[in-house]
Amino acid sequence: MGAESIMNQNGFTDNTPRTQDARHLIEVRDTPQSGLGVFAVAPIPRATRILSEPLLLALDGGENPTEILKAVNKLSKEDKARYLELHPFAPPVRKDLAKKHMGKRWQDLAQWERDAIGVYDANSFEVGVYFLPSRINHSCLPNVHYEYNPAIEKGTFHAVKDIAEGEELFISYINGGSRLRKWRQPKLDMWGFVCQCAACGNDAEGKKREERRKEMFDIDQKLAKQSVYGTEMTSAQALKAATRLAGLQVAEGVLNRELRTSYHDAVRYCLEMGNVKLALLWVEKERAHELICVGEDHPIYQTVAARANLLKDVDAGTATLDQSILECFH
Repeated sequence: MGAESIMNQNGFTDNTPRTQDARHLIEVRDTPQSGLGVFAVAPIPRATRILSEPLLLALDGGENPTEILKAVNKLSKEDKARYLELHPFAPPVRKDLAKKHMGKRWQDLAQWERDAIGVYDANSFEVGVYFLPSRINHSCLPNVHYEYNPAIEKGTFHAVKDIAEGEELFISYINGGSRLRKWRQPKLDMWGFVCQCAACGNDAEGKKREERRKEMFDIDQKLAKQSVYGTEMTSAQALKAATRLAGLQVAEGVLNRELRTSYHDAVRYCLEMGNVKLALLWVEKERAHELICVGEDHPIYQTVAARANLLKDVDAGTATLDQSILECFH
């Protein structure tokens, strides 16, 4: 469809070729409670690469506010203006770090310095800050998965479920799919908001989801111990636990890469039991889910696809299930 320029109602002009992603299916607009948000203007099928975005500001870490300011000052005039358009929020810990690293109290910094640091804190994706993706709000039940793709040097945002026209897009700001609300909300306090998603409600649905996540957390912890020590349960019990966790995650709507971990665990314990055919079924689930979350050009997907092909060779008798193959799934 070519490098057609797209402008949404907020005046953001985007010159990214449409063939790279499906940003023509979204727009930025006001939300009732969360400032700006990103919404679908047409149905978005699951696995769609909605955005493939280069970093506006590249900075890994960002603990030292001096480094943030240096990085912002290196931006072009246009990019610096775009960066400072984003919502700033600096948590209390950041204000303490300003004193530690800059020798100044937070209130003694220039307004633009506070804004620049606050924008980084509120919008960074570990590797830096993106412009349009920073408008995507949080939900503990996200319908979009973010992953940085080093092969194309861009952040990608994939729909992990079908998204209806008019529906808001959400990512998860934290890795807490199996965690309870009392753990999730303190993490989200770093962004200065109280989550209002269905998983965080105090109604009957919220309580049901909390019970489900409690079981998910208990299983997740047992599997984590089994992975490290190997003494928590038998391989058969671990397989049952991994498949139960996967089922709970699907039921809860936790469809990002945390679900892939459960599939991966299932493959591992099938192989420990010597059941290659069952392992093949689970590795295909893992491969298919990685395709949804990150796309076929991501090294993560390519690694999983290679492992799936390796198991096919074992099943066909052209490769031997030895320790080196087993280690691929640990």
